[in-house]
Amino acid sequence: MSSINNSSLAKTLVVSAQLPKKLPRVRRTVLVVASGDQQGREYAVDKDVFVIGKGDSVDLKLDDPATSRRHCEIRADEHGYSIVDLNSTNGTFVNGVRISNAYLNPGAELQFGNIRLVFSPLQEDRELQISPTENFGSVVGSSQSMRRIFYMAETYAATDASIMLTGETGTGKEIMAEEIHRHSLRSDKPFVIIDCAALAKDLIESELFGHVKGAFTGAAADRPGAFEYANGGTVFLDEVGDLSMELQPKLLRVLEKREIRRVGTNAVRKIDVRIICATNRDMHKEVEEGRFREDLFYRLAVVNIELPPLRKRKEDIPLLARRFASDLHGPDALDEIAEFDASMEVLRRYDWPGNVRELRNLIDRAFYGPYRPVDLSASMSFWHRGGTQSGPSSGKLGRGEVIGSRPFKEEKAELVDEFERKYIMKLLKRNDGNISKSAREADIERAYLQRLIKKYSINVGE
Repeated sequence: MSSINNSSLAKTLVVSAQLPKKLPRVRRTVLVVASGDQQGREYAVDKDVFVIGKGDSVDLKLDDPATSRRHCEIRADEHGYSIVDLNSTNGTFVNGVRISNAYLNPGAELQFGNIRLVFSPLQEDRELQISPTENFGSVVGSSQSMRRIFYMAETYAATDASIMLTGETGTGKEIMAEEIHRHSLRSDKPFVIIDCAALAKDLIESELFGHVKGAFTGAAADRPGAFEYANGGTVFLDEVGDLSMELQPKLLRVLEKREIRRVGTNAVRKIDVRIICATNRDMHKEVEEGRFREDLFYRLAVVNIELPPLRKRKEDIPLLARRFASDLHGPDALDEIAEFDASMEVLRRYDWPGNVRELRNLIDRAFYGPYRPVDLSASMSFWHRGGTQSGPSSGKLGRGEVIGSRPFKEEKAELVDEFERKYIMKLLKRNDGNISKSAREADIERAYLQRLIKKYSINVGE
């Protein structure tokens, strides 16, 4: 917790000349205590994401039994300041109204338990902290939201801080994790990926920590786990929200003690790894509802980077399309696309439930399609019908139509892909997005269903 004085106001970020002349700015702001012994005391809101609560890892610590450890956060963006309740037990109130998310006007009164604070902008401005570049390694974006993320990634990549990447399926969490590793001091050491959702519960402990010979049926020899393989480097725990309660304390031990025990032995092995994790779940809700340990969450989320869905940064679509076309089909691929600017207008009208992964798949499929020059609008019309898709149909390829001019295998593969995608979407809808229940109904393995969901960039919540 920090008190305010003239020298403690947020410092203006010094940026390179590569940035636009006008950077997004917000008013410098303080919270003024409106009641109690500290009435009149001021606290500077000096970060773009300012966390309030009674826990230790917050920016403003409140001593009130009615507040949660991470109660709410105040966010600054080009539109101003907003306050977001973090699933607190007793709620966040603005001008006497309980809110989940609201923009803050000057003079707004915030209440947490018995503590009242007044949101008070000052006369000075400060610049939002954004990166001077439109990429972080292979992750690209010109939008303000992505350049703020690049700034955070650049700031923390060279540290050993544990990072939690959150965001919807397909927003690029794994690629961002790889780039953070590449920009770290551990870049010459292994980057090991563990998909916590795809591994069977009886195997994940062995995958993470290894096992000794005879530890279980089939353990014919000693085998190191992911943490030993990654020693000196980085372990990426994808879908960490799926980690069982039984394994969570063992992962906490790794973070606290920097040591592991292989399955089947009490011998301790020291390890030196950095952990980056990712999830599409609301981890604050998971903690509040007892499905994820609070102490482990705070260990994993020393830095929390939330990747926005593509529908909230549609200005990035042309940049992403160019990158995907050249990366997947060579530097001259852009010359093969018909009416690029017009196609981008069509793509911007779609909401992209599968996010960046769905856009990448669309670009890739279009180059394998029958149209030359490549017609992104026609490919869009074929693969995305109904729902939020609003682009004009080209009329070149009818629904489920067999062209008959390509090899049998190509025709069959395309129709099978379309069937699988529609089947999985309807299956998930019937089961309210519950993957385990859907897998049982379809009589397939849960891991296989998850692979299909990833293959077709299906948003489980759609």
